[in-house]
Amino acid sequence: MAREADYLIELVHAWAAGRQVGPTLPRGVAPETLWELLRAHNVETSLGPLLPGESRPADAARTMAESRHRTEILLLECERILPTITAAAGRAVLLKGAALALGAYPRPADRWFLDLDVLVPRDRVAPVCAALEAVGYRSLQGARNPLYYEKHHLHRILLGPQGSVVEVHWDLTLPHSVYRCDLDGVFARAEERPLGRLHAACAAPVDQIIHGVYQNIADGFVDLRRVMDMALLVRDHPDLDWGRLVGLAVNSGMDKALWISLHNMKLISGIGAPQSALNVLAPAGATRRTLLGLDTAAGCLRRRASRSEGYTPLLHLLLTPTPSRQFRELLRAAWVGEELLLDRGYDPARLPGFGRRTLIGLTRLRMLARAGMLASWAWVTG
Repeated sequence: MAREADYLIELVHAWAAGRQVGPTLPRGVAPETLWELLRAHNVETSLGPLLPGESRPADAARTMAESRHRTEILLLECERILPTITAAAGRAVLLKGAALALGAYPRPADRWFLDLDVLVPRDRVAPVCAALEAVGYRSLQGARNPLYYEKHHLHRILLGPQGSVVEVHWDLTLPHSVYRCDLDGVFARAEERPLGRLHAACAAPVDQIIHGVYQNIADGFVDLRRVMDMALLVRDHPDLDWGRLVGLAVNSGMDKALWISLHNMKLISGIGAPQSALNVLAPAGATRRTLLGLDTAAGCLRRRASRSEGYTPLLHLLLTPTPSRQFRELLRAAWVGEELLLDRGYDPARLPGFGRRTLIGLTRLRMLARAGMLASWAWVTG
């Protein structure tokens, strides 16, 4: 995997530089293994065309065409339902995949995404969901009790008649999170982008970056797409308001997380941020040394968070803004709250008692302790 990850960095560098063909596949890198890695990161439509022809599997062209077609179908569905959403919400902002496809990628179909995310005011969520149901959507909640979404989540999920999924957001961070986003600013800074015959309000570059950083924290920096998203947003916006971006990160508690995200962006894509911004964002010595020692850039490429228990909560703890909040997060790990139990599918009327919650908490603490050993080694070697 190390050789594949090293080559992937070269490939992303070529992509970020606007080249049409990537470097020759080095000896020892199996084309099939590399292709599976691209697919695991859902970047085959962006990076696949750069692979030398002999390095592509036989079904590469079909796979890329299917992936692009799926994105195009989702954008067509977005064009169909956006007037319905906007009429019910008063104001609505596209987030994540669709907004990035429309506003960051030269070819929108190159940005693979799973669903349509839209931010609306909290008091307009129910009318928006009702309006979507009137055009063929239905609520989708799985094994979770509806109380989970009402008290402990940030969006509702609806399934469309053709299989499309829409997430209606009223927030960008979970209610119990130590991080917060400037929602009023997201609405105010939204930028109009062409969407078929319409124009869609899409989250501004600074807000896309901050939201992507929050997602990095949540999933353990496992997604190469977010590194590439950030690289495009920085590369193609030379007038990016770095002062505002740094201010948003500091105010949201994500300054350390933005710093390591920008660090990873530089390592993986070759595109860097102004040193003045990095100086403001950089964490104190011990945390900085540990984060560098953990090598989250390699962790992203190798999808470490999907294979290493405790890695994601460890990163979250390191990136939590202040010592007092870090202590609070340790307490939350030790004593399992209602939000985690509902997320696991428990009935709110039959939650586990003290004994069961204690066992769950101890398991979580043991997992963090094992990950802490990794952090100790990273501090020594960082």
